[in-house]
Amino acid sequence: MSRNTRQQTDAARKKTNSAVTAEQAAQAYELRLAGATLRQIGEQLGISIGTVHKRIATYMAERVDPLADQYRAVELDRLDDLTAKAYAVLTARHIVVQHGKVVRDENGEPIPDHAPILQAIGTLVRLAERRSKLLGLDAAVKVDAQVTTVDPADIELAQMIREAQAKAKVEEARLRGEAQ
Repeated sequence: MSRNTRQQTDAARKKTNSAVTAEQAAQAYELRLAGATLRQIGEQLGISIGTVHKRIATYMAERVDPLADQYRAVELDRLDDLTAKAYAVLTARHIVVQHGKVVRDENGEPIPDHAPILQAIGTLVRLAERRSKLLGLDAAVKVDAQVTTVDPADIELAQMIREAQAKAKVEEARLRGEAQ
């Protein structure tokens, strides 16, 4: 096979792979909008969950479309549902159970179990982080900072100029007072 033919074959293969990737990205995006999980999409398209995530992210980045806002709204609704469930766990009463029996203190009262509460707090923090990322709240802020170095001689010179200006004003006022 000649070098030219090999290059043409490689170019055709890349074009085909690129077309397949673009089609998978579009399908993954539409399935996600329809409410499918990343796992379900991966199984349907025959790709890994990580690849599904990359395809959707790439597709969204390349696409200027109101569907991106729709996807964002769907994700925010999911986050709202998960947040409500985590709050329910956070506010529920949990007691320690060992070997199928309620553990009680010396007064016979059930001992509170704080582990589910701490797990709910961790979940709520992760949900808040995801919401911030989805809404772009964690985006880097560009700062235009300008640093000016000041030499002590510059400070002394500025003070001398102010004093000279003040003296000049006094002298000018004196001269005007005499001339009138």
